[in-house]
Amino acid sequence: MFFSAPMGLAELETEAGVVEARMAFHGRPSGLVGVRVPGESARLLAAGFLGEDENMLTESQPGQAVCELANMLCGSLLRTLEGGEAFELAPPELMPAAGAIPGVPGPPPDASRSFRIENGVLTVTLHLEAVT
Repeated sequence: MFFSAPMGLAELETEAGVVEARMAFHGRPSGLVGVRVPGESARLLAAGFLGEDENMLTESQPGQAVCELANMLCGSLLRTLEGGEAFELAPPELMPAAGAIPGVPGPPPDASRSFRIENGVLTVTLHLEAVT
């Protein structure tokens, strides 16, 4: 749906100007899926997803497209993770720009994978809550 494909594995990039969305899920297990891409890549993904020229995108559309990508990847991951389990999904949320929230970053993800895409690196993370 995004008319884009990963071009192989990559190392996580920690550059500024990224667009990041996260989506929480509740069930067995519960957790959070995150998607992070450079701003330029987010614009390309949004243009492909919406069938629009990059120059015609509104300021909010790249972030909305990254949220939808998080939603799609979360659903796919949960089907793989626990095939028959029911989950409650929270709406994806666009995260503030890096550095906008002071403090120590959260714990490292339980799983993370980065892929080369056009104009950057897309990183998908999975955070699982401890089962009690």
